[in-house]
Amino acid sequence: MTHAQAMPVDILMITWNRFHYAKRTIDNLLATRDDFRLYWWDNGSVDGVAEYISNKHDERMVLTHRHHENAMQAIPTRWFLRHCRSEVIGKLDDDTLVPNGWIAPIRSAIEQNNRLGMVGCWTFWPEDYQRNADAAQRKIRRVGAHRILWNLSIGGTAFLMRRELALRYAVDDPRGTAFPIDRERMSAAGCLSGWYFPLIWAEHMDDPRSAHCSMSDLLDREGDALADAARPHGIRR
Repeated sequence: MTHAQAMPVDILMITWNRFHYAKRTIDNLLATRDDFRLYWWDNGSVDGVAEYISNKHDERMVLTHRHHENAMQAIPTRWFLRHCRSEVIGKLDDDTLVPNGWIAPIRSAIEQNNRLGMVGCWTFWPEDYQRNADAAQRKIRRVGAHRILWNLSIGGTAFLMRRELALRYAVDDPRGTAFPIDRERMSAAGCLSGWYFPLIWAEHMDDPRSAHCSMSDLLDREGDALADAARPHGIRR
């Protein structure tokens, strides 16, 4: 099967409230021209997230489930793995803004190299890499025509992997709040995980440095309050 004929990548997105983030995430994802099919699971949101996404009309949204309560991560992931059909799959958290074109290079690397595990976008800030660039250079691995900034594990958002690996290393723990894949066991078996290199930046809106971070306004207000309290004592911000 040629790449042009290949099945779209199946992507899981789980939501639970956080309208501020989820709205931006879904709007941004559907604005890209990437070749994917979206499987969306809502964990009983009560803030309008489920209604907002339900009203989206995009042929890439192929399967949805609105659950009655917060089922965490493992149950939605098992649902996804039962229904997805692509050999290469991925996940996107509801607080991550991916760039247009992020899927193609990562997918190509995974399809060409069976030893790759989870390969994703860089979801830290670009300056975080620059600050550690010298050390990071020693962790860059060439895999065929591609390069990976190797790490034992990466976060469970804006990444791709082979469905077969996800099934093999799935963790069946309904209490877990993280993406339920045993990354350490997968790495011990010889799979190489990391961030695609050159880095593809995806903005994690929960980072306080993001303009969209819901904590930013709170931190600013708390800072202003502290400054006001300190000013009578001659302390300036």
